[in-house]
Amino acid sequence: MLRRLLLSAIFLTLACHHESDLPKLFPIPEAQLVSDASKPVRMIELKGSVVVYDFIFTHCAGTCPMMTATMRRLTKKIPKDAQVRFVSISVDPIRDTPQVLHDYAGHVRNDPRWTFLTGDRKTIVDLSVNGFKLAAGDATGSLNESVLHSTKFAVADKNGIIRDYYSATNDDAVDHVAGVVNELLREN
Repeated sequence: MLRRLLLSAIFLTLACHHESDLPKLFPIPEAQLVSDASKPVRMIELKGSVVVYDFIFTHCAGTCPMMTATMRRLTKKIPKDAQVRFVSISVDPIRDTPQVLHDYAGHVRNDPRWTFLTGDRKTIVDLSVNGFKLAAGDATGSLNESVLHSTKFAVADKNGIIRDYYSATNDDAVDHVAGVVNELLREN
């Protein structure tokens, strides 16, 4: 009887453990930014939640409005009680002050789990390029995109490891990223 109970306990433990097949790409580096509520936010504070990141700026007339619209649709697909955060980081910190981000968020944010961050330019470019392995930099020469940035969402697991990148401008971005988020939520 004891042996059966022990085997049952081992089987139950193994059955409850879920590890996604998604690759473990890069850890989110430590950096301190400032939220749209003018509060300091350390990237490490986001651990414990699955996090969807994107890099935008509020004066963008190109891909940023599409990315923000996609993030809005994504927040609606994730249950409100899920341990998920949504983070938009401005790549234009000179113009995107906490107050500007606060005003912008007032128009676009549809979920309290969605945070808008800014900081000093060097920290943001370093975070994007060296941490997230995404493009960031000075003007592109395009009238619509005055600041170089990626159009990808980066999805990090609860341990702060990037597990997936996906273009926010793809037609299936909401379904794809929601699927990745749900997969990572099941991980122990």
